[in-house]
Amino acid sequence: MEIIFSYPFWFILFCLLLGALYAVILYYKNRDFTPELKNLVWVKGTLAVLRWITVSVLAFLLLSPLIKSNHLDKIDPRIVFLQDNSESLKLNLSTEDSSQYQTGIQSLLTAINGKYDLDYYTFDKDLKQDDILNFKGKSTNISNALEQVNGLYYNQNVGAIILASDGIYNQGDNPIYSSYDFPIYALALGDTNQQTDVKIVAVRNNKIAYLDDEIQVEVDLQANHLKEEKYTISLSSKGNVLQSKTLPISEDFDETETNFTIKAEAIGIHQYTLKVKSFEDEISVVNNTFDFFVEVIDNRQKILLVANAPHPDIAAIKSVVELNKNFEIDIQYLNRLQAEFTPYSLVILHQLPSTSLGGQQLLNSVKAAKIPIWFISGTSSAYKLFNEAQSMLSIDPSAENTNDASPLLNSSFTSFSISDHTAQSLKKFPPIITPFGNYNLGASTSIALKQKIGSIETDFPLLCFQDNFGTRSAAFIGDGLWRWKLHDYLENDSHEAFNEIIEKTFNYLALKGDKRKFRVNTNKNTFFEGEMIQFEAELYNESYELVNDPEVNLIVRNEEGQDFPFTFNKTSKSYQFQTNTLPLGNYSYTAITNFNGTKQTAEGIFSIQAMQLEALQTTANHKLLKKLAQQTDGSFYLLDEINTLQEEIMNLESLKPMLYESVKTQALINLKALFFVILSFLSVEWFARKWMGAY
Repeated sequence: MEIIFSYPFWFILFCLLLGALYAVILYYKNRDFTPELKNLVWVKGTLAVLRWITVSVLAFLLLSPLIKSNHLDKIDPRIVFLQDNSESLKLNLSTEDSSQYQTGIQSLLTAINGKYDLDYYTFDKDLKQDDILNFKGKSTNISNALEQVNGLYYNQNVGAIILASDGIYNQGDNPIYSSYDFPIYALALGDTNQQTDVKIVAVRNNKIAYLDDEIQVEVDLQANHLKEEKYTISLSSKGNVLQSKTLPISEDFDETETNFTIKAEAIGIHQYTLKVKSFEDEISVVNNTFDFFVEVIDNRQKILLVANAPHPDIAAIKSVVELNKNFEIDIQYLNRLQAEFTPYSLVILHQLPSTSLGGQQLLNSVKAAKIPIWFISGTSSAYKLFNEAQSMLSIDPSAENTNDASPLLNSSFTSFSISDHTAQSLKKFPPIITPFGNYNLGASTSIALKQKIGSIETDFPLLCFQDNFGTRSAAFIGDGLWRWKLHDYLENDSHEAFNEIIEKTFNYLALKGDKRKFRVNTNKNTFFEGEMIQFEAELYNESYELVNDPEVNLIVRNEEGQDFPFTFNKTSKSYQFQTNTLPLGNYSYTAITNFNGTKQTAEGIFSIQAMQLEALQTTANHKLLKKLAQQTDGSFYLLDEINTLQEEIMNLESLKPMLYESVKTQALINLKALFFVILSFLSVEWFARKWMGAY
């Protein structure tokens, strides 16, 4: 034990002198004692010494001294037992092995607990400190369990980890690629032989398809110990078998791939079920079925092209539309126009308004319908009417003068991207005819292509866009698009670059926005049991601003027609609800709210499936357990060697108490014993003075 303080040691003399001075002043000429005690020098001297010691010690404590002491701590050895509690063990352990294991493990744990400190954990995807062993874990993460133990027992006297598992993991990293601080004694459970089983290993399909598309579904199948038998797999929807196939099983361990083609015939979310026929003595039939969803949307866009007169540009644009099944074009001329605008997603005005036919009435009708417009100008365009018809840009042409302008890609344009191939091709495209004059851009106009006149790079727009409160428009200022198409073919033997420019313009302008004022979605359509399902709802007012004033109710309905009512929680601007309590099955949901006296509803479907990870791999992986034991200087044991494991653990020389020397520093003033010494000195002095008649 050592006393430490930050002042020089000779400061102690000041403390002693202060105590002595205080005692002398108090007792040297004190007349307060009773007459018979006044001449007893030893009494006054004793009391003076007590006062001197007390004051000196208190003064010394004001110097904030510290006391340093060494301690020897003993930490007893500890064993950590990790028990795999996943479904694969239930499939792997026979009734006989299960009985043998329960008897052996109980004996092992009893013996260890009698000699060492024992901590018992179970694990599947997570680590749990409990003794509930039911083999119901839906997935296994061995590396997570070991890493958590590594952290929990850092710098503790853990002599061994006993890992009882079949070595199968289907989540997390491979545990052999991590390092651990303790030796692992692996108790290998389960059967390393292939069990009789047929299963769907993987399914690959598009989650979203367009109406009338053909959806390709690829299926990976696997069979064990079923040579000379056959896979019988079917694809069904709403209980109706759509297609079925029979495939040969040619090997004892057989893997094969097959595919189905589904026609996307109806808009909406559609559920499909793949099922492979089961056999007798299969270790599991859970992996024989797989459900998946496909959302079918109608993305076909109708385009109306209204022209002033026939022109080669019209044929060039039409050729691009005909190559894309998601677009169809209707070409009409202004002098005999007959069209209802509501079915169209985009209206192209070629050299309209024109100097001969005008077109103001057409423009007013299209703008009233809030349909995107693409203006393509030319030698017949009436630029004064053009300037009045839109706010994208205004052109003040100088008489009838024109320029020959080549395209120049604007690198700062971000509304859509252009491929490197097209960007390089644009540099070689021939010039087209553009009006000579002053160009003034609107506030929200962005330029995709600029005009390059000769060798001069200008900021004059050749192709520009505007998004005016959700309604998009574009303008191509030039006559001669057809020249680009011909040059692209001559230069590249294809129309790829030209087609990309036109298609990207179509896609940007004709994109169908979601105009619903009440929207509800789940984070996905297929969930595993116990997985969190998140519903999100958005409500918009007339100005399409998010609001969340009214309550939103949610009704989830299962296939039997049973309803589960819930209420959404309000977030800052929208709604949210989460649950993971619904049982397995297929569900539909309806969200209902009432805003400004109008009832709003939104619907959807989803499915909760049994997690099949544990059923996909049923063969024990003892090689992994053996490798873990070797890497950590532990040992590997099979189930029938559990007694040998017990003997080794009980006789491990490394399982000894560990002694840790620690240094403890604390303020001397915190010592309780010192407080009581000072208190006793003051108490004795006070009582003695009172007894002798002093104050």
